[in-house]
Formats: sequence, structure tokens, C-alpha cells
Amino acid sequence: MANNNLNYEDYPAIGDALVASINRDQSEFMVHYKTMNTGFITEFQNAIDAVRAAASVLAKTEERKSVTKKLYDLADEVNKKLLFLLEYMEDADLDVRVISSIRSKFSSRNIEGAVKDLREVLPYLQTHKTALETGDMPDGFLDYFSTVLPQMEVWNAEQISILSTRKSLVEANKVLFENAYSYISKVSNRGKKVFKKTIKKNDYTISKLLTQVRAEAKNKENSETPNP
Repeated sequence: MANNNLNYEDYPAIGDALVASINRDQSEFMVHYKTMNTGFITEFQNAIDAVRAAASVLAKTEERKSVTKKLYDLADEVNKKLLFLLEYMEDADLDVRVISSIRSKFSSRNIEGAVKDLREVLPYLQTHKTALETGDMPDGFLDYFSTVLPQMEVWNAEQISILSTRKSLVEANKVLFENAYSYISKVSNRGKKVFKKTIKKNDYTISKLLTQVRAEAKNKENSETPNP
């Protein structure tokens, strides 16, 4: 990406705003930049439309956010259960080092490693089930882990797949984003010069446009979120 301050999903909105502004102010641009004619604006619009067509990048990002949240929420739930398991194991004089390590992996979001280790330690726990249930551990407590592990593996695999797909999409569309940013940058820099010390300068300042675009996106997201 050509600009670290812009997310991929920002490009169409920022580009549309700048295209609208230069269309409005074209005659003033032409006083200083004779190549910023109708043909230039058309090329700029085409560059932004090409980026818009790569919207699957954003779609995959949003999909990953949803899967990641579900996965991490479940990891936190499992980690809470493991905290109790540690106490049950200590009371039964069992080695708790593996469980402590698994909890650390869940906390650091090494989900794959934590799930793998938990699967490996479950048979050991099952062999000591009687000793554990003789103490405070509720009957059937260990069954919980066997139930949730398959779901965690599914979500973790989805997360990895989506991230991989997103990286591929980003790489495939890299040239489009770089081309779009070359227009965005040129119009922004020249617009700020043409309209220096005027209110219109804000219409060409990327940081101000970015604040506006993200606020509008946030408002839209809030309005579409159903009340609990």
C-alpha cells in the first residue's frame, strides 16, 4: 500500500471525495496545472473504480474479524475453565505445568498450539478422572473440553484461510492501489496549494477527509446494528 495512514477500504471513499472536489474546482486547477483537465479526472475516476472493484479485500477482512472474535471469545471461556482445572489438579497432586502452559498460549492467542496441547493432555486427565472427581471437580467437567475443541479447530482453520486469502488479494491488487494513490496524492498536494489559506483546502487534506470518512462509516455501522 502506498500510504500507511490509509486502509484499503478508505481508498474508494477518499477518492470519491477528491474526484467530486476537483470536478467542482477544475477551472481553478487549470489556471495552475494545464494537464488536470477532463481527461485527467476521468483517469482518476477510473483508478478509483478499479480499486472499488477489489472490495473483496475488505469483505475478507470483515469476515476474519467475525471469525476471530468468536474464536477468541471461546478461547477466553476455555481459559477460565482451565483456571478451575488447575486447582482441581493441584488438589489431586497432579502436574499442572502443561495446563499452565496451555493457558499462556490461549492468552497470547496461540490458539493452534493451545488446542494441540490440550488434545494431548486430555487422555492423561481422563486416566485421573476418578481422583479429580473425588475432590471438587464437578462430574462431567472434562467432557466440556472434548466438546469445544472441534469448534475451536474449525474457527482457527477458517481464520488462517481467510487471512491467507486476504494476503493474496492484497498482493494481486497492489498495483491498483498504488495507481489510485498516485492520483489521490497528486490531487491532494496540488489542491492544498491552489486553495492555500482558504476553507476549500480541507477538501484536499487527506487527514481531514479520513476523519470524516471513518466517522461516517462508524455512524452507518451503528445505525445498522440492531438494539439488544
